Amino acid sequence: MKRKIIKQGHNTLTITLPSEWSKKLNLKAGDEVDLIEDSGSLVINGKQHNSFKSTVIDITGFSVPMLWRFFQGAYREGYDEIKIKYDSSIKDYEGVYNYYATHFGYSRLGENLTKKQPILEMLTEFVNRFIGMEIIDNREDYCIIREMGEVSSKEFDNSLRRVFLLILDLFDKIISFIKNNRIGDISICKTIHAMDINVDRFIDYCLRINNKIKDSSFNKNKPIMFSTLFLLELLGDEFKYLGTHLAKSKKKVDEVLPFAETIKEHFEMYYRLYYKFDREIAIKFGQNDFKIYNDHFKWKDAKNDDAKSIRQHFMQISKFIFCLMELRIEMEF
Repeated sequence: MKRKIIKQGHNTLTITLPSEWSKKLNLKAGDEVDLIEDSGSLVINGKQHNSFKSTVIDITGFSVPMLWRFFQGAYREGYDEIKIKYDSSIKDYEGVYNYYATHFGYSRLGENLTKKQPILEMLTEFVNRFIGMEIIDNREDYCIIREMGEVSSKEFDNSLRRVFLLILDLFDKIISFIKNNRIGDISICKTIHAMDINVDRFIDYCLRINNKIKDSSFNKNKPIMFSTLFLLELLGDEFKYLGTHLAKSKKKVDEVLPFAETIKEHFEMYYRLYYKFDREIAIKFGQNDFKIYNDHFKWKDAKNDDAKSIRQHFMQISKFIFCLMELRIEMEF
């Protein structure tokens, strides 16, 4: 639709708002709307009247990973209420955390958890993983999960900062295990897995806020921020693989300690640049990345297979950091 620009006063230009759009959002004289500049476009957002979003997920026949993916997708997309439907004839369900313990890494290290749970107990454990969501009603064949409270840009900033600090904690924990020769112990897996779950919680929450908030502070970098959070999640997952290698290792792996500390310093440099971009430090970051790449290939003939595997995961982390830096540079334009 087109609107004619009207001159009012000496320097003021105005246009009229479409009446149907204004009525749908219940806008009236004196209300505030958010204006978003986007190159040659101006987006008018009546965000204070955002509609309540709800959806239904039928989990009948779902495996645990499929339950995760569907609920996580709805959560990240910003749904306020999610109704979970299930088969009332099924009395016991596999716990969402036990599933990964019995089907993946823990089972290969001797862990055997087979406890079944009633549906409400399983879903309560599951929903607690997602910040801000609570089960508000449950019946024989469904339960309703709703967001309690409202998201804000301040919560996004606090949660993103928390993600960075939790990843630094993962670096410190893994480096401490290597330095103190903590190997061959399943508790290493469990410790790192629990820490990574917390990283994922805050990343999902940031993605949810990024999708829900429509004002100008989020509009410009939404796609870049989605990619940044996705890469931070993949980076965090590498620590789970590091924990598994340490738990299965039969030999000391302290030879990788200098490389691990170098990768941590590389992430710290990106972290600082994310919040305060500096051209000279960015140049140094690029030099460090080139040095890391060259140093890694000096170890391709190392004989300690455990150390080589651990080193490879640190190298993968460095690649994620480089990609994150590319996205941060893009934010400058």
